[in-house]
Amino acid sequence: MSLWKFGKFEREVDFTDADFLANLEDAKKSMNEAMNQVPKVGKTSDIVLAQTECFYIFFDVLFGPGSGEAIFEGKHSLELCIRAAESITEFEHTETERIDSAYKKYYVKNHGNRSQRRQYYKGNQSKEKRR
Repeated sequence: MSLWKFGKFEREVDFTDADFLANLEDAKKSMNEAMNQVPKVGKTSDIVLAQTECFYIFFDVLFGPGSGEAIFEGKHSLELCIRAAESITEFEHTETERIDSAYKKYYVKNHGNRSQRRQYYKGNQSKEKRR
């Protein structure tokens, strides 16, 4: 479990927790659905407001109701929303790499069926003899 911070908002996140991952998937789906409702034409302010509402929805679904308001402090700045989304995406990427590197030492490699394993080990033994 790690602490994600953005501005004054901070929350414990665990990318190995199935419930959190389900919330993340639901948040992405909800945001995608909201993005489809954003008007393509009209006043620029209305379009930007609709776009920022998509990010509010994403964070409300991910962290719970009111999270979007807490993260963005009531502001409807598209740049702020994009930075928050990039921050959580980068955090997810960093945490996934950390978890993968820790998991690798417990991962058992299967080198195929009996014939393939024999060939694999034969090839590796000959490399060891050459050294």
